[in-house]
Amino acid sequence: MAFGLELRDSSNTVTFSSSSVTWSQVAFFSVAANGSASNNYSVLSGRTVLALQVQINAPPLTRKAIAHTITVNGTNVSVSGGSEDAYILVLMK
Repeated sequence: MAFGLELRDSSNTVTFSSSSVTWSQVAFFSVAANGSASNNYSVLSGRTVLALQVQINAPPLTRKAIAHTITVNGTNVSVSGGSEDAYILVLMK
């Protein structure tokens, strides 16, 4: 490695390198059932973005649970629909 940082363990194995690519958390928020949200994160410009959702409560047994639709358009992350409360996690690399 000509530039950067490497961390090595006692057997001289690289455990971290600044040339490694990792996912970084940008945002974490909740969206209510049948709710929507739209957030702009300028830091996403030119980055690879991953957005995921996790249901807050256990899925219902008496009806169909519908996931929210998450759309990433440039630096804007939009969430809509969905029949359950959910947490949204936005990552970038």
